[in-house]
Amino acid sequence: MYAVTFMLLSSFALYDIASTGYQQSRKKKFVFLSMLITVSWLIMHDGLRWGIGTDWVPYYTFFSNSLVQPNAGNFEVGFVWLNKIVRYFTSNYSIFLVIHAIVVYCLISRTVQNYSVHPLFSMFVFYCLMVPFLGMSRQYIALAICFVSIQYISSRNPIRFLLCIFLALLFHRSVLLFIPAYFFHRQIHLKAIITVFLIAVIIAFTNIINYMPSEWFFFFGDNIGGRMSFYLDYATVARTTLLNSILGILRRGLVLFFILSFEKKIKNKNKYFNLFLNLYFIGVIGYILFNNTAFQFIVGRGLIYFNIMEIFLFPYIISTFKPGWAQRIAFAFVLIYCALIIERGFSVYYRNLGVDIFRPYNSVLINPDYEPRQRR
Repeated sequence: MYAVTFMLLSSFALYDIASTGYQQSRKKKFVFLSMLITVSWLIMHDGLRWGIGTDWVPYYTFFSNSLVQPNAGNFEVGFVWLNKIVRYFTSNYSIFLVIHAIVVYCLISRTVQNYSVHPLFSMFVFYCLMVPFLGMSRQYIALAICFVSIQYISSRNPIRFLLCIFLALLFHRSVLLFIPAYFFHRQIHLKAIITVFLIAVIIAFTNIINYMPSEWFFFFGDNIGGRMSFYLDYATVARTTLLNSILGILRRGLVLFFILSFEKKIKNKNKYFNLFLNLYFIGVIGYILFNNTAFQFIVGRGLIYFNIMEIFLFPYIISTFKPGWAQRIAFAFVLIYCALIIERGFSVYYRNLGVDIFRPYNSVLINPDYEPRQRR
C-alpha cells in the first residue's frame, strides 16, 4: 500500500511540475481530477487501516469505551466529543477513522490548492513526511486546522487566526507552539537568518537548555510547570546519536541553503513565499536548540507545524531547475529524499519498540481480525 501510494502520488507530482507550458485549462482539469483522486486515496489509506500506526491500542480502546468510561487518556475535549458523537451512532471504529481522514484531508488539500505553486507535488511530499506519524489522530486534526489558519496569517486577521488556534487546541495542546507564527509574515534578511542560526548552534553545544530552572515554567500554570519540571528533572531523554543529529541539521540546512542561494532564480514565487520560509526557519532553529535535550518531545511533535512547510518550499526549489532533464533529475533526488524519510520514520519506531507498527500495511477489508502487537 505504501509503495503504491508513493508511486501514484509521485506520478501526479511529476506531471504537475513538468506541465508548466501546457494549456492552463487542460492543466487545471488534470490538477482538479488528480487532487480528487489523491484525497480519496489518502482517505482510504488512513481510514481503512486496521491494527497499524502509532497509538492504535489506546485510541481504539478509548473509542470503544467512550460512552461508558471516563477520559482515562486525558484527551482534549474536542477529540473526546468527536469520539462520543461517532460512537453514539456506531461501534465501527473504521467509520470513525474514515470521518477523521475526511476532515483532515479536506482541510489540508484545500489549503494546499490555494497556496502551493504545485499542489500535487506538495501533496506527495506531505504524504512522505507524515506517513511515519500515521495514527496520531489528535495532532493530525490540529495540524489540518493550522493549515487553514495560514490564510489568516497572510491576511493579517488575528481574530480568525486565534479562533483557528482555539479550535486546534481542542484536539492537541501542542498547537500553542504555533501561535508565534502569526508574527513572522515578513521578509527576514539573510544576515539575521545566519546570525540566529549561529547563535542556536552555540546554545546547542553549550547544553544550556538542560540547565533551565524548572520554576520558570510555573509562570504558565501549575500543570505546565509540573510537566516541565518532570522533563527537566526526572525524564530520561531519548537521545539520538551524534551522526543522526548532524544528519538532521544537514537535512534541514540543505533546504534552507537551496532556498536562500537560489531565491532570485525562483520563477513562480508568490506572496506566501516569505511566510513559508520563515515558519520553516523556526522549525530548523527549534530542532537545533531542543534536539537531544530534555525538550526532545518538542522536536518529535511540536515542530511538525513548522517542518511541514517543506511541502510548500519544495515546489519553489524545483522551479529553479530548467524544464526537461535537469528538472527530472532534481525530482529524482526528491524521490530518494522522500523514500529515505519514510524508511527512517518507520525504522525509528521499530528500534524503540522492537516491533514494526506500520509494516505490513493491513486494512479492515483485508483482515478485520488482525490482532495488533503490543503498542505503546
